[in-house]
Amino acid sequence: MTRTRHPTQPSTTRATPPPDRVHMTWTKEKLISERNRNRDHNVGVRDLFSMKPEWESLNQSNVRRMHTAVRLNEAVVNKSQGAHLVLLNMPGPPKNKCGDENYMEFLEVLMEGLNRVLLVRGGGREVITIYS
Repeated sequence: MTRTRHPTQPSTTRATPPPDRVHMTWTKEKLISERNRNRDHNVGVRDLFSMKPEWESLNQSNVRRMHTAVRLNEAVVNKSQGAHLVLLNMPGPPKNKCGDENYMEFLEVLMEGLNRVLLVRGGGREVITIYS
């Protein structure tokens, strides 16, 4: 688009006409890169078929932990249905890096069905404070 503006006239916009023909040049390099791109795409499709379902990759400790979260959630929901705020001890994070995703799912299951939850994180030790 080109704009022309004169001091005495308002600005006007003129569209440039599209070309009559579009010229595309295919070189050998473009052909090879296009073939490689399609080949890489097919590898991705093969990877999709070789993936294992999520339930196969779960180990037994994760299943037990999630079962514990479900049971604990049921107990908390039964006892705290009318509560405005629920306080829960926050379980410690996993020690291995790959457990982070499961940890967040564990917390979600633990808090499901509760309106307001405050997770309290401690050092894992009971502390008794005496004021005198």
